[in-house]
Amino acid sequence: KSKSVKQIQNAYERPQCSACFIQCVEDTLESIFDLAKTEAKLFKYGSGSGTNFSRLRSKYEPLLSGSGTSSGLISFLEVLDRGAGAIKSGGTTRRAAKMVCVDLDHPEVLHFSEWKMRAEKKAHVLIAAGYESDFEGEAYRTVAGQNANNSVRIPKSFMNALIDHKDWSLRARVSNKVLKTLPAREVWDRIVHSAWMCADPGVQFHDTINEWHTCPESGEIRASNPCSEYMFLDDSACNLASLNLVKFMTPEGDFDVVSFMHVARIMFTAQEILVDYSSYPTAKIAENSHNYRPLGLGFANLGSFLMRKALPYNSDDGRAWAGAIANLMHGVAYWTSAQLAET
Repeated sequence: KSKSVKQIQNAYERPQCSACFIQCVEDTLESIFDLAKTEAKLFKYGSGSGTNFSRLRSKYEPLLSGSGTSSGLISFLEVLDRGAGAIKSGGTTRRAAKMVCVDLDHPEVLHFSEWKMRAEKKAHVLIAAGYESDFEGEAYRTVAGQNANNSVRIPKSFMNALIDHKDWSLRARVSNKVLKTLPAREVWDRIVHSAWMCADPGVQFHDTINEWHTCPESGEIRASNPCSEYMFLDDSACNLASLNLVKFMTPEGDFDVVSFMHVARIMFTAQEILVDYSSYPTAKIAENSHNYRPLGLGFANLGSFLMRKALPYNSDDGRAWAGAIANLMHGVAYWTSAQLAET
């Protein structure tokens, strides 16, 4: 039986079953627009994609040809943002889901972190001038950066610089030379202010994430999917399933542990089967999906479950229930995975 990746002829026979994708992009025009094409495929079928764009050189750096400077990170993000906006406008399933990550030492990281905040200010001016104020209206469609979640990747070295009141350096992508140095406190304050104004950027703690990496020898975790419940290697995908906790409550209000374990086992097996019967947008993602087989089993309706047990959501008892259920599901998933691997 051939193990090679092949292009499918019918997307309905082998549909795109993964909801979450992480892709990479290199510092070339070809790679940037290949990503635009791949994102279009994913958004078309209702999936989400995240990418770390930190390899793209900044507008402060020369082109390799030596004939001018790069148009920069933000200019290309604007192109991809428009692409996502166009696809969600014509689609019927859901909005395009897109995550943009940038490392905290990128020369344009502050411009990136304040990108959405500046766009919001423009939108407010247009709304005040009489344009529609809803998210799909003219004001927000006119400004950039509205079709992605933005996150900055923060290393421990920055947090240490912040605590010790030290400076933070922004480095060129190609030469790694320091292009600018500024107080870590200023960087932090500007990120926090922007998040307070418009809820972006989010933060991802790079070193902490990689300390929990399950396949550290295969490369760093550099990004997440748009909702950030999936963090893994570049060019990988994850299929998702959730169990409705309320369905496992007995009439007396108890939790049916045996049924929950049984259903978790069946779902995890089904997700495992799904990996081989799905299609993927690129050969590399297909290869990684078959090799690493990332599966995402979760639970839903926790709030309703706790309400029916008369437990406050923000309580030690509530957290204990959530932790116990998550541990049980996690154990069943690993147990099932081990048995499937043996078979």
